[in-house]
Amino acid sequence: MNDTEKKYYKLLKDYSKTINSNLNDTEILKMITENFTKALKVKGCTVYLLSRDLNILKLRASYGLSDAYLSKGPVDVDKSIAETLSGKSVMIYDVFKDSRVQYPKEAKKEGIASILSVPVTVMGKTIGVLRIYTSKPYEFSEDEREFISDLTDIGAVAIDNALYFRSFKDVCVLINKKLDLKEVLDSITQNVARSLITKGCAIYLLSKLDNRLKLRSSYGLSEAYINKWPLDADKSLAECLEGKSVFISDATTDPRIQYRAEAEKEGIASILSVPISAKGQIIGVFRVYTAKLHKFTENEHEFISSISEIGGIAIENAIMYDRLKDEHDKLISDTHEWFEFGRTT
Repeated sequence: MNDTEKKYYKLLKDYSKTINSNLNDTEILKMITENFTKALKVKGCTVYLLSRDLNILKLRASYGLSDAYLSKGPVDVDKSIAETLSGKSVMIYDVFKDSRVQYPKEAKKEGIASILSVPVTVMGKTIGVLRIYTSKPYEFSEDEREFISDLTDIGAVAIDNALYFRSFKDVCVLINKKLDLKEVLDSITQNVARSLITKGCAIYLLSKLDNRLKLRSSYGLSEAYINKWPLDADKSLAECLEGKSVFISDATTDPRIQYRAEAEKEGIASILSVPISAKGQIIGVFRVYTAKLHKFTENEHEFISSISEIGGIAIENAIMYDRLKDEHDKLISDTHEWFEFGRTT
């Protein structure tokens, strides 16, 4: 085994140990960047994940690079080695001469000569990029690039699982801390929207009196859109109220969407609608909206469905709490009335 083979064997060994070691996404990301840097004997490594609006790459972990370089400015999706987000690994041999580098002066000042940018992809969906930096000009071979890409894809699954585990845990902690129905619902919509790369979320609860879905909480959507008109249960993705999740690939053309023109004006492309149930009864729907055409991954669908199940229990508890609180307040009021009546007779 030559030196190069030994180097990549060590990387594979350490990398496998890292991604199987824990479910903390922050720790996994930090250890991945450290493993790549040390095993390949390069200057540094970073992992950037896409922001919710898909416009910015947010730094999530780094190793070997200065704080000054890492805080140089926002990393724009369409300015910083943009081809990576189309699923291709990109080799930048000279950072100062290549127009695809967003901050060439800052890179040169940091002592960076070359960059390899690799997509972080889960189930065909690119969620970010991994970048390897060298202090001397270096051209990674096709075999090296393929090996690094394969490892990144393996790591991406661990990262994705860890992110959803943390998000699910955070949402559960938040909704279990609250008994006020509005606070419970807002916790769900806000945290799910922030956890996923989505435009927004909404929770509609079913009113059996008029068979309509009433908006009870939303996040990321405009007032104009959420107040458009009432949603009829038998017109707005009716299958969802039969207990089925419904995916709409294009909200502007699908006849199952009640307000297609309004969805297009709002900038909504795809919708996933998941039923919310409690005690075996469908009580509402949870909807996730994206700004670009998007096919939800298995992990995303499972995460959203799990949150809906937990949410159903939390909503039922909150409704019961409100009912008991009203009964308690009425009992106190009745007691005071009887007390006052006794004093005057």
